[in-house]
Amino acid sequence: MREQFSLNLLGDFAVYRGMRPIILPPSCQRVVALAALKRRRLHRTWVCATLWPYAPPAKASASLRSALWRLRPLGAEPLLDLDAGSIGLAPNVSVDWYHATDALTGALGGARRDAHSPAPSASAELLDGWPDPWCVHERRRFQAMRVAVENRLATMPETRVAGYPCGTAAHDHNVDIVRSTNDQSEP
Repeated sequence: MREQFSLNLLGDFAVYRGMRPIILPPSCQRVVALAALKRRRLHRTWVCATLWPYAPPAKASASLRSALWRLRPLGAEPLLDLDAGSIGLAPNVSVDWYHATDALTGALGGARRDAHSPAPSASAELLDGWPDPWCVHERRRFQAMRVAVENRLATMPETRVAGYPCGTAAHDHNVDIVRSTNDQSEP
């Protein structure tokens, strides 16, 4: 039986195979993180242009091939689902950020939560400290989702704190912010 891969994008980037950490080189981390953040198959040319925007296309393509090749000796090649023209995160990889965004989306949709379970708001930042524009955009979107959920929970009768100044108008405004940040950057 194959061991499950898990990917941590909240806080520091980390990959685990079962319970064992796998240390990926920075170029491999960026490819895996981009594939995970987009949650869909990505055209290789777009990946190259996104990760190596200032490199000539041939150099960017070579950098991508090198990063993908470097996954093999680490036993991390199964993290990605590859074909000749596209890259995607393998469907069986568990991603902490997916669990957090699913919980936040459920909370925005009005899903009730158990009073003893933590609020669906991760305290760690998405890929904390990564300066890449594609990462910063998703980090801001995730932050907007967390704020919207916090505001929504504050306006719900069972979670309202007496005297809390946030009302439904603020909730509606934050939901609109989250919806307006929907990522459409990759065709």
